[in-house]
Amino acid sequence: MAPWIYLRYLLLPALVVAGWLLGGWWNLLTPILCFAAHPVYCLIRKSAADGHEHEPPSHPSVLYRFVALIFVPVLLVLTSWTISKAQEAGVIEFTGLFISVGIINGVIGFTLIHEFIHRHTFAEKISARLLMLQNNYPHYGIEHISGHHLYTCTAKDPHAARINESVYHFLLRSVLCTAINSWQIEKKRLLKKGISVLNFHNRLLQFTALHLACYVLLYLIAGQIALLFYFLQSFVAITISHLADYLQHYGLSRKEVSPGKYEKVSAAHAWSKKRSNDGFNLFHIENHADHHIHPSHTFEQLMSHEESPTLPTGYSGMMVLSLLPPLWFRVMNKRIISFTNKTTQYETNNQ
Repeated sequence: MAPWIYLRYLLLPALVVAGWLLGGWWNLLTPILCFAAHPVYCLIRKSAADGHEHEPPSHPSVLYRFVALIFVPVLLVLTSWTISKAQEAGVIEFTGLFISVGIINGVIGFTLIHEFIHRHTFAEKISARLLMLQNNYPHYGIEHISGHHLYTCTAKDPHAARINESVYHFLLRSVLCTAINSWQIEKKRLLKKGISVLNFHNRLLQFTALHLACYVLLYLIAGQIALLFYFLQSFVAITISHLADYLQHYGLSRKEVSPGKYEKVSAAHAWSKKRSNDGFNLFHIENHADHHIHPSHTFEQLMSHEESPTLPTGYSGMMVLSLLPPLWFRVMNKRIISFTNKTTQYETNNQ
């Protein structure tokens, strides 16, 4: 895909503005489009999308990074604008606004955070921190880099859903354990350097101080309604992010080859969606297996793998399905069994 193609996702912030201008129930336009109309569209278009695969990038990587960075000020301005509008909104408008901007910050914002925390340029590092601050989840980067990528698909990974674990249990466990793990990771880092945990070198304490300052500033400038809106939209964004985690690794596990040592991460340890026209394919997040194999690769370099288990539809539809555990288990557990049998047969034939 050419770099500028990704700019089509600016439609989502535009929908929030359009919903506000139209008023009333139109403020629910974004969630209806993303989690009702879009999944239905993907199912209808499924046969037409078969076989469409992502091709290697044909433009300089700097263009892709530039396009991704364009979204950062857009998201920051959108969140600030909706916070200001929340002051004058009725119940319907307020509810529609925080759900809509939360979805966008979850779908686009966390996808970009996921991209930027693996990069090393100043612009991308600052962008990641600004978006984590906006989404009220500053410790996400610490746990993702030093936790999830080391222990993905093991009992130590809070971002990998276990088979027959409902999304509701997973959300509670993953949010809580992400916070606990990030503290343990930071504690280990500081003690290794001979620095006390209760020191301002502690990144989590820095983040906490920054967030408290933002809370106070937001309250003094815009009041308690604005502060409430900020928390509610970030709650939606964080939920969306963990829903994506739930479907990306559900029921998959790595073998423990020796105490505390696990097999190397492979394409078999993440669900993929090979049809790039199906689902929330923002910045090729559907090629999640390749991200774990090559975490240094930028989003445009990520490729699909035939060895990966595949989701029956795109991210939007799978998120909706996950909210109905009996149906989710019925659909996904069959695929896990089928994939496990296929993998076992392949290993047997190659011994």
